[in-house]
Amino acid sequence: MRVSGRWRFSSGIEHATWLILNAPCPNHPTAGTTERLLVVIAKKDVVVLDSWDTTGMRATGSHDVVTPDLLVPHHEVFPLQHVFGHRPAGAGHEYLYCVPIVPFITTSIIGPVLGCAEGAYELHLQALARDTTAPCAIALERAAHSGAQLTAAGALFDSLVDRLHASGQAQRALTERQLLALKRDRSYLTHQCVEAVRRLVEHSSASLMTTENPLHRHWRDLQTMAAHRDVHWDSAMLASATSELNHCLNARH
Repeated sequence: MRVSGRWRFSSGIEHATWLILNAPCPNHPTAGTTERLLVVIAKKDVVVLDSWDTTGMRATGSHDVVTPDLLVPHHEVFPLQHVFGHRPAGAGHEYLYCVPIVPFITTSIIGPVLGCAEGAYELHLQALARDTTAPCAIALERAAHSGAQLTAAGALFDSLVDRLHASGQAQRALTERQLLALKRDRSYLTHQCVEAVRRLVEHSSASLMTTENPLHRHWRDLQTMAAHRDVHWDSAMLASATSELNHCLNARH
């Protein structure tokens, strides 16, 4: 198989030795059953472009990569559905080797989202404690409000992980309704994290806005993570509400 093109968002490429590209190949033997293929390529065979110039998540180094007309051997090309789909359990394999993996991958982003927000909250409390002037009642109320939001977000995070773990242990694929509920809850959790930190940032001093301030970095990173398609608010809420309404209508018949 020959691979040629430009791929975006190759996170961690600066430290990688190999990468996996998602690519179409209409001439591949499996083209009739899968639209996309995963191609394993050595980093030395691609050109890394210095393209990751962002306000947030700068440390991921998610630069673009370009491949020339590169010949990839057949044993390094895999149909997307074979990698991400359900497979029979093998001897001694953990369930992640067997169940559809996409719900686990798309939910993994919320760990960094929640951790980033919790880190921002802790930095804010430390700043209040260092201030020579005692915080006013309004500042304390805002801190408590954000703290409560993050506690609730943490409980929702545990619920998401528990649901995935239970389905994995049972080696049971989630239903479409359950998948849409996961997507909804991921988006809601992210929304709560953004709101909690925004409340703290908006009412902090101008000194917060320097790039050297770690709280500002958390805020930039959080906004960038919240823009990820796996936690997109509008699409998640629309899909989930439509699913729940259809479920209700079907139950009446």
